[in-house]
Amino acid sequence: MPARSTSPSRAGYPNILTFDMGGTSTDVSLCMGEPNIARETVLGYFPVKVPSVDVRSVGAGGGSIAHVPTLTRALRVGPQSAGAVPGPACYGKGGTEPTVTDANLVCGYLPPSILGGAMQLDVAAAKAAIQKIADATGLGLMEAAEGILRIVNENMFGALRLVSVQRGFDPRQFALMAFGGAGPLHGNALAELLGCYPVIVPPAPGLLCALGDLSADYRDEFARTYIRTVDQVEQAEMVEMLRELGAEAQAMLTGEAIPPARQEIQYFVDMRYYRQGYEMPIAISKTDFEGDLIPLLVQRFNELHDRTYGFMLDSNVEIVNLRAVGIGHVTKVELPEAEPGDPDASVAYTGDHHIYRHGEWITAKLYDRGKLRPGMQIEGPAIITEVDSTTVVLPHHTATVDRYFNLLINRS
Repeated sequence: MPARSTSPSRAGYPNILTFDMGGTSTDVSLCMGEPNIARETVLGYFPVKVPSVDVRSVGAGGGSIAHVPTLTRALRVGPQSAGAVPGPACYGKGGTEPTVTDANLVCGYLPPSILGGAMQLDVAAAKAAIQKIADATGLGLMEAAEGILRIVNENMFGALRLVSVQRGFDPRQFALMAFGGAGPLHGNALAELLGCYPVIVPPAPGLLCALGDLSADYRDEFARTYIRTVDQVEQAEMVEMLRELGAEAQAMLTGEAIPPARQEIQYFVDMRYYRQGYEMPIAISKTDFEGDLIPLLVQRFNELHDRTYGFMLDSNVEIVNLRAVGIGHVTKVELPEAEPGDPDASVAYTGDHHIYRHGEWITAKLYDRGKLRPGMQIEGPAIITEVDSTTVVLPHHTATVDRYFNLLINRS
């Protein structure tokens, strides 16, 4: 049987905003069929010129601590985190500070029993922690808890806008893929703010990053500086350098015992408008080497710049680097797939639960995700539990299980 994956493209949504919310931080990125690779990243305060997946992080996670600064008296959430130890107050490990997890528990979005019943959360301890915020702000307990959730959602909303709206992309044209231990708890709320649907919650969302480690291809790249404007470029010289870089990449893959059938070499030319401070990678293929390469590169650069930033310049274009990327394809993890069937999800229904939303208590149905099958539909408000995460389906939304066992949350 061929190797399979549950990529968003395979599920029918190649353009996604990724939303990975864990205990300490939330990591977001924009993918249009494949991840964006940034030429520069930041570690702490220090810029590092190394290629990496373009991911932005904010200090907003399940363990993020809510606090009210003395000077402003305005509620803040994070970036300080309770960590794994002592963790949120409701974990019963000695934590007393109010966290996002405590607020989710108090508002009912997180059921008291998690990890498949292996862990019971302390509701009283969570309420005692949130009461500190209520006392400091003059709010009631429930208003304080809901305020914490609204603020942390706004923090994550800002990060998602940074990788979409501020780069010229309309988030309404993207699906939102929510994963990590806490991502599915907040995914539907973030989709409401951004207008991006569906929310895709993959199977075992808390383990998705580990699954990615198992199925990620081997990758390394080789680059040479080649700074000159396009009117100064000799195509034969540039192509020869690209071929040499490709040979280095191929030698690396062979040295790693990757068979030729699993090897792939990709070529890129980093370009910018003359005297700009940043460059953009332009993909080319070996077939392009034989044609009129320079006008093709300029055309692709102008189109990418216009698509990314919304404008082109009537300016000379400059080449900065030549790169070859060696990719060794690994065997993909095989995941389940089934034809959609009956939409009735009553077999997975486990009871009712109350959640606090917009100042009032409403009844939500509880479902066991392990019993859901492709084709089943769940009307919100609902809470779908599994061992490694919890998914919230808000009112006026419907979750459908697709053929790859993803949850797809859309407006009803």
